[in-house]
Amino acid sequence: MRSPSSSPLIGTATLSIAELSAARLDGELYPLAEMFCPVDLPPFPAVRAAGLAAELPEYAFVERLSAAWLHGALAEPPRPAQFALPSGIGARPRRPRAYALRQVVITERELVIIGGCTVTSPARTLVDVLLDDELDTQRAIAVASAIAFTAGLSPAIARASLRSRYRVPNTVLAEERIRLWLANHR
Repeated sequence: MRSPSSSPLIGTATLSIAELSAARLDGELYPLAEMFCPVDLPPFPAVRAAGLAAELPEYAFVERLSAAWLHGALAEPPRPAQFALPSGIGARPRRPRAYALRQVVITERELVIIGGCTVTSPARTLVDVLLDDELDTQRAIAVASAIAFTAGLSPAIARASLRSRYRVPNTVLAEERIRLWLANHR
């Protein structure tokens, strides 16, 4: 995880809310996650990661829609941010209102580090979005398609990745979403 001093983002630890608001109104800063970014710094994944790193609990990683945003597939970060802990981590941090936290089974190869922030790989993020029964099917397919486009993945890769996982809830839902995705993009 990045240390706060190495982050390109600016928050209330550096400037007051009044100063941040004035800089935003002057066109010097734009909001990014819960912080602000200088306008001359595009929101590359590493910059987006800096916005999430401040919220990320110990041992946790960025997942689902937050990971899709970090990978550049969404224009705005979801609120609350979506984080997960690997299964087997006994202690769970207190759950503030700023993020959603759950425990999941994950392998090291399904995680990548971007800008000092641990996040699910694009392929894992794609499958997690398709499996998410809290998303309506149209939104899940749109996000999956955006992830696939930004990461150079395909529905076939999503299907293979889904089928390589063992006993995952909502597999039938994800398979149907992949079928619809393929039908709409031929």
